Amino acid sequence: MEKIRTNKPASLKTFNISDTDSGISYESTEDETEVNTPTYSPSLMDPIENVMKPENLLEKFVEAGGRRYLNDNTVKCFLPADQEEVKRAHDQNYVEKTIWGGNYSAPVSENLSLGASVLDVGCGAGAWITDMALDYPVSVFVGIDIIPLFPENHPSNSVFLKCNILNGLPFPDNTFDFVRQGYVVISIDWQAWKEKVVKELIRITKPGGYIEIMDVYRDPTNSGIICQKIDSYLMENFRKAGINPASGTDVIKTFNEFKDKVIVAPIEERTYYFGKKAGRIGEATLKYTLEAYRGMKIIFAHIMGITEEEFEQMLIDYEKECDEVMSHRSRYRAIIQKR
Repeated sequence: MEKIRTNKPASLKTFNISDTDSGISYESTEDETEVNTPTYSPSLMDPIENVMKPENLLEKFVEAGGRRYLNDNTVKCFLPADQEEVKRAHDQNYVEKTIWGGNYSAPVSENLSLGASVLDVGCGAGAWITDMALDYPVSVFVGIDIIPLFPENHPSNSVFLKCNILNGLPFPDNTFDFVRQGYVVISIDWQAWKEKVVKELIRITKPGGYIEIMDVYRDPTNSGIICQKIDSYLMENFRKAGINPASGTDVIKTFNEFKDKVIVAPIEERTYYFGKKAGRIGEATLKYTLEAYRGMKIIFAHIMGITEEEFEQMLIDYEKECDEVMSHRSRYRAIIQKR
């Protein structure tokens, strides 16, 4: 890959974002080894959609199973939208940074130190943006997400916007030096991402700039019976919802369709180990994973045909299982440079 070019220090004033007719909504905020084959008739979102009654249609969020969820059945995001999820997301970001040895893999360190414009697509609770903005105070960081879980207090060189990326990105061509997207593919319709989002990511990236995609790569390996059972339900229902649950190779293939516009590097992969045998990071990885599953408890109980109490007991047993077998799974980072 070519070395990324440098630019003058960035400023929040660089971005002049105004209302458009594009439909974009945004706002700034300072004992058996065999696993039974499950039946996949219920929808993942059924238990949440059940509380989306007419009187709630104007509400941004709905309560279900003691957690708060986005009130938008066009969004394939199954995690809650509340402060418990904010904390879990920050814990996950810490673990990710430790496992990878940093918040990013693209060769952009020099540019970030001199002052670059950075976009985080699907920024969630803003953990990555906040951490990066503190590390690189002369760069400017913009986070966008359809769920506004943005922090009230954040570095002055960061800003957050509410935005549905399926409606396009509200930025001019060639705006950002570095565009990062983390765990969006696992929460969006795969065909829509391929047909709409990829083109937008390329469009808003500056020539010579980088795009980095991070997501789930492979199904769990060396996993126990409970892990297999939970994942078999979750992955199959992801596929039914049009989500690509192990997208690494497919993401590379998709960007390679734009070879006249981008240079695609070989994919990078890291293994995440679960449980005490993997040390403190293994325990932390298991902890944020269990919290994610608990956040989707109402969904799992529904699709598995069990009670929430039974699913909670399954998670307790799952934790013990991980401590014994040390299951692991992979995440990837795909690095793409715009020509």
